[in-house]
Amino acid sequence: MKKLTIYISVLLFSWGCTRDFASMNKDSSQFGSATPEASIHAANRNLVLQLGNMNGTRFWDLSHLAIAGTRYDVTDNGFWQNIYQGVLGNLTQVELNYGADSIYRNRVQVARIMKAYTYSILTGIYGPVPMTQANNTDYLSNVLFDDEDDVYTYSLNTLKDAAGNLNPSRDKLTYDAIFSGDINKWIKFANSLRLKIALNILENPKLKQFAEGHIREVMQNEGALMSSDADAAKMPFENVSGNENPYFQRYVKSNNFWPYNANSTNAGPKMSEFLSTFFRSYPDPRMKVYYDSVPTANRALITDTLTSLNDDSLRIVQYSIDYLGMPLANTKLTGWNAFLNPNQGVDLGSNDQKAFSAVTPAIMQVTRPYVIMSYAEVLFLKAEAAYRGYGSGSAESYYNEGIAANFRAWNISSADLGNYMKVDGVKWGTEGNPFWNYLHLVKPAIPAGNLNKIYAQRWLNYFPDGAFDCWCLQRRTLVFDLPPHTNPGGYSSYSSTPTYADIPGRGSYPTSVPTLNPQGYNSGLKLLNVTSGNDYDMYTRLHFAVDDKRESKKWNDRTDVAYDNTYLRKKYPNWEAYVEDCRKTGIPIRLSQTIKP
Repeated sequence: MKKLTIYISVLLFSWGCTRDFASMNKDSSQFGSATPEASIHAANRNLVLQLGNMNGTRFWDLSHLAIAGTRYDVTDNGFWQNIYQGVLGNLTQVELNYGADSIYRNRVQVARIMKAYTYSILTGIYGPVPMTQANNTDYLSNVLFDDEDDVYTYSLNTLKDAAGNLNPSRDKLTYDAIFSGDINKWIKFANSLRLKIALNILENPKLKQFAEGHIREVMQNEGALMSSDADAAKMPFENVSGNENPYFQRYVKSNNFWPYNANSTNAGPKMSEFLSTFFRSYPDPRMKVYYDSVPTANRALITDTLTSLNDDSLRIVQYSIDYLGMPLANTKLTGWNAFLNPNQGVDLGSNDQKAFSAVTPAIMQVTRPYVIMSYAEVLFLKAEAAYRGYGSGSAESYYNEGIAANFRAWNISSADLGNYMKVDGVKWGTEGNPFWNYLHLVKPAIPAGNLNKIYAQRWLNYFPDGAFDCWCLQRRTLVFDLPPHTNPGGYSSYSSTPTYADIPGRGSYPTSVPTLNPQGYNSGLKLLNVTSGNDYDMYTRLHFAVDDKRESKKWNDRTDVAYDNTYLRKKYPNWEAYVEDCRKTGIPIRLSQTIKP
């Protein structure tokens, strides 16, 4: 009988996707042993659930995809322990117990793929993490941390080796919720992950040459990458208690968030004000697909001036905003008091949270799959690689195909796609002219150059499940000039500018680590080059990130701060409208005043 150690998380979480799963939790030939499928599925499901939870509690705010009210909190939210136990613990056991058994070769390689992917996420959040000594009974009270460069090196080399050792003619997973046992899709997934991780570390001078080698290899064999929507990596869910979509569990099933509970004072995730400005700057049909319209009774009113078809008079009108993004915080910095003029626009930060667009109910559906990696994402990765000269394909073609794949995934019409591809700032080789955000602090400008267009569209494609990758993308590229958070939480008070925060550089280790693993914790601090005795500085920059000199922005000293609702005006086709045209569309407007020439 094989000796098999299964973490308690297998028992707690392995009931997902219940069809035929209870029977395979035991190996019929060995009483009390679980098949590798049981451990792999438990690990995969745990990983997705933890990422989904972190989206609602950390990553959505950090990515500016949505505002969930987590205030740039960089503290751990149970992610560390759940990942090491429920994910890496199970995957490690597959390697230990089945690695030498020839009848499980493919299944062991799948476990290695997910283990490498998981470590790339951990190091992308924290930097140095335990890897070599983790989940090893030889190291219990003191587990040393590995440098993030070593973790990325392990992840990329493991993905390459595992993909090369997968063989469709050998064993398959008898239960595989992600790819239904299709080994070819696991090969494509592993190679696509290689491309993503290698591109992510290109700005690290110590790993640049190493990363380039992996990028060139996968781009020379694009057939081994995801090649269609059918290749996307997704975790399905069921309308079965305990196995529902993580957003359904958090926001709908709990019955504790508005709008799912009309009496609740807790606001669910909202469209971010920065993203709202972006959508309106480059008229993007995804605004009305990613987010829900604001109930009529809760809509904010905007004053605008419209011309008339019938005479030369101007009409001062008021109309309600059907789609509105929520600011990071309603706190204004003390230095802004002299510059904020309420007569210049609406202070969105003071509005009721019900005046802002909630995320689309579609992502809260109980059975909606969680997208681990989409085909559109791979197209944008290929576009970047090709643009940088690592492949023979056309970066422009990959870029256009990536936008089309994203629109297709959301069932947006080809007519809308065609119109969008003509927009300046979206069309290859063009520049946009974005609006200011509502405080006149930043513009959602896409910096000059087609590479930045690729970054911007990849950011949009990550809604809603890929918020962690958005955070990595911004730290690596600084593609956007993001507004500050003026009421940050977590350990942001340890920075030198506690009244506001720019996007954090990393997450902090759990508070239990210094107590339970002091030697390991200190090894992590050393690798971070931290000498303060703690790792609470949210601006510590990881190796893959670039220095944005965030501390020099001095947001409190800005003298041009003013309410600016320009991006909400002229919201009709081509951002211009006659008063008669507005009435024809059925959009309610209220005439306040007529100004004659």
